[in-house]
Amino acid sequence: MTDQQFKLLDITTRMATNEDSDIPAYDHTKLSNINTCPTWGILRYSHHKKMAHTNRSMPLEAGSAAHESFSAVRWYQFHTRDVVDKTGAAIAEAHGIRIFGQERYERMRNTISVNASDRTNAINAALDVLYSSGFYDDPTDRNRTVSNISESLIAWVDDYDLDRYPIWVRDINDKDSDIGVENPFNIVVMFKYSVGDTEYDRKFRFTGKLDGLQHNKKRGSDAKDKGPLFIYEEKTGGKLDDNWLSQWMLSHQITGYCIAASTFTNLPCTNAKISGMRLPIGRVPHEGIRKASVPRNQLMFEKWAGWFIDSANTERKWVDQVFNAPMYTHSCNRYFSSCSFLSFCAAQDIEEKQLIFDEMVTDEWSPLHE
Repeated sequence: MTDQQFKLLDITTRMATNEDSDIPAYDHTKLSNINTCPTWGILRYSHHKKMAHTNRSMPLEAGSAAHESFSAVRWYQFHTRDVVDKTGAAIAEAHGIRIFGQERYERMRNTISVNASDRTNAINAALDVLYSSGFYDDPTDRNRTVSNISESLIAWVDDYDLDRYPIWVRDINDKDSDIGVENPFNIVVMFKYSVGDTEYDRKFRFTGKLDGLQHNKKRGSDAKDKGPLFIYEEKTGGKLDDNWLSQWMLSHQITGYCIAASTFTNLPCTNAKISGMRLPIGRVPHEGIRKASVPRNQLMFEKWAGWFIDSANTERKWVDQVFNAPMYTHSCNRYFSSCSFLSFCAAQDIEEKQLIFDEMVTDEWSPLHE
């Protein structure tokens, strides 16, 4: 930020409204990429630029397809555990259509049978959503295939407890109620902080999407006592060792999402559960699923605020002069392949950079409609 000490004085949040559209908006992906490499982050997420010919990002595509299947299982959980009348059924249907669209929802819904077990129904729903996701195999990637994702999803369903962590619902008696499945959020975050002797009041919009909002219900507790709220985040990866798991202990994504969850639900949220699914699952399926509880404390929220403001300051400094923005070469290999903007950064002069920039295509990014 600066050589002077940053001190957070206060954070307040509220849900954004249409009148807040002029407030600068950031999501975790944008903040993280600007922080990782200002040139990359600003080109891709501020100017919304991509190279005209970009290879598929199989880790991202496979992860996105798997996440839709995770949502299908959560939807099934709500449908079978919380729906007891026509109002509940209307809530389930509305959110099924919201998440998957009318046609895919009806197709997924038709895979569920009252005569089948929960395991069979959950697997059928997850696989049907995968098969209709549009994901397809690439001959250059033998790990992230439809078949491998299917096998991993079966292992994930076998590990997932449909009764242990109830889905959050705002009001089960309101047919328009929100439920904690694949929730987009758009909140206003107001920071009050000081740097040295100077105090600042700044506001930003923070946007994103929460995989799951659920309750940590104590075993044997009363049905009405669902327990404290937490966020449930799924991740996919090729190697889920202890090093992979440790990255979530201090993750700014998890910290920011806890703040968003609390704002969205009006409930305190200081905990998250991470569930990792390996692709491919491996010879011993249950070893391909890793889980961890990652609580949050006040210091983590303060660190997130400083990181957020620092990333926003970096964008503000370089967004109108991205040709001269810093490039952090430790991130030139992104998602297991060379950064697509490598030729831009390697250009000999501004004129060459301008030519490459002019050949880029515009591809708007938003976590609210990815």
